[in-house]
Parts: sequence; C-alpha cells; structure tokens
Amino acid sequence: MKLSHYATIALFLNYVTTLFHLSDLHFGPKFNAHVSELVLQDICKTQPDLTILSGDLTMRGRVEEYEQARAYIDRIPKPVLTIPGNHDQPLYPGAMWERITTPWARYIQHIHAAVDTSFEMPGVFVVGMNDNRPILPGGFWSSEQRAWMENEFKRAECGACKVLVMHHQLNWSGKRRPLGQWFPNAHLDLLKRLGVELVLNGHMHIPITIRSEQGIVLAQAGTSMSTRLRHGHYNAYNLIKISTEEIQVQIMEHDPQRDKFLSHAEHVFPREKIN
Repeated sequence: MKLSHYATIALFLNYVTTLFHLSDLHFGPKFNAHVSELVLQDICKTQPDLTILSGDLTMRGRVEEYEQARAYIDRIPKPVLTIPGNHDQPLYPGAMWERITTPWARYIQHIHAAVDTSFEMPGVFVVGMNDNRPILPGGFWSSEQRAWMENEFKRAECGACKVLVMHHQLNWSGKRRPLGQWFPNAHLDLLKRLGVELVLNGHMHIPITIRSEQGIVLAQAGTSMSTRLRHGHYNAYNLIKISTEEIQVQIMEHDPQRDKFLSHAEHVFPREKIN
C-alpha cells in the first residue's frame, strides 16, 4: 500500500495526535458550572489537536441552554467538532411540534450548520454522525447518512486513523436495546469494512473503553459536567492519543476530594500495521 503524504510524515516523525473527548454537558438545571471550569482548564493546558463533544449539550433543548452551550464552546481552543444528542431536541410543553418537524433547528442556529460533519488532520480522519430521532429512543442511521459516511471515509488519507463520533453506544451487550444504537453488530461490521478504528460516544454517563470483536476501539465518555452521575462514577472525559503504532484512551475522572480530574484508567490498543 502506498502511504499518503500525511501518513508518510506521521510515520517518519511518529506524530501523536491528541483528542479531548467530552460528552453530555447538559447545560440547564443539571449543569455543574464549577466542574465545567476545571474541564476548560484541562483543555487549555493539554492543547489537544481536536476537542470533540459527542452530544447532549443541553438538557431540554431550550434556547437559553443553547446560548449557554455556545458561550462555553466559544471558550474552547479551536478546532472543535460537535454532534447533537437526544437531549438536544426540544422536549418541554410548547415545543413538541418543533421537536417533530424541525428537531435540529436550534442546534443548527446556535452550534453548527450541519448535524453530520467531518474533520481531517495529519494521520487522523474524524466523522461525526447524528444518530438521534425525534420519537423513537436509541440510535439510528438513515440510508442517506450511511452513504454520506462511506463517502467521507473514502476521502481519508491512506494510513490515517478513521474515527467515528456518535451519541449512542454500540456496546450494550444485548441489554437495553432502545437506549443504544440499534443493530450494533451490523453497524460494527460496516465500520470494520470502512476501516474505522475508533468510535467515540456518550449517552450513558458511564466511562467504558473496550475493543469489539471486529477490532474497533469503543470509547464511551462519562458526563463531563452534569450532576446526572450514574453507578458511582464522577464527572469524566476521555483523553485520547493516536500514533502510527497505537491508540491510547485515558479516562480522566473528577476527584471531589482533590477537586481535579485524575487518571482513572488507561487503555492501550495496538493499531494494525501499515504495509
């Protein structure tokens, strides 16, 4: 296989790309402003190559929540990639018709002009997919989205690490199907064929990192700055480093005693060799 210009440089320099992965910010009544400032300090200190927000920026999709989310995102050093979550559709009395007819109008107005997006950098190609629907729970991709995703990943340079960002989880072990991505095994098989190596998601507020049977690293972030904590976990984010040799996912979790984010777990996965 002939290496691309970017991949050749990355291989020669053993360049490490750093991703800062946040999810489930939930601006609104459940938002923890103090923790959000700690997260922002960590981002500024880390200076990642890309900061990723994998959905649920708001609690109920209210305009004021979107305005607060926009103000926070503007403080994050660029570049930033965002996708919406199920909570980013309006969900309160008086907004149900908007949820059914134009569920992403507020996201598009305040956050980003497209709900599906991509970002390319040396050695890494990231695609963000909106897998949410107004009525049915869980994650879905339309046939148009799948076609768009396939075309986007085809644009990736040879040797680049392909990363998919979505809100719902592909790892649910056959339980709570409506809470995760529907037909996860079929989707993982598709992603394997497309050469995807890493999937980032949120939604469950529980930090989990595993490697699927297809060999794809699944890194689920906890809620980075919401009080909606679950199963004994505190606020958390993922710090990800990608080199030509490996993918490293470090789960950073807030320690209330020391009031800072500390390494909770670290997972290292070798990448397939570039021939």
